[in-house]
Amino acid sequence: MNFVIAALLGIPGLLNIYGGITQQIPGDILSGLAALVYAVLLVRDALYIKKTGLPAIPQAKMLLIGFGCLAVYLIGILLKHS
Repeated sequence: MNFVIAALLGIPGLLNIYGGITQQIPGDILSGLAALVYAVLLVRDALYIKKTGLPAIPQAKMLLIGFGCLAVYLIGILLKHS
């Protein structure tokens, strides 16, 4: 399931970064980076679970990291639309 969520976050994240670079919109770059960081973290965790059977990062810490990435994403959206 982590791979699916990572793909759903990573692909639009890459597109946001590309669009932000080509159109010089810092909000797109920031929101794309936030989505991409969390997607990479999910892939890392999924690979670790597949290897060991245990998550690499405890669920509480993963939740905090997810909220941090969400906050950065929302700041990027705010910058994009203001």
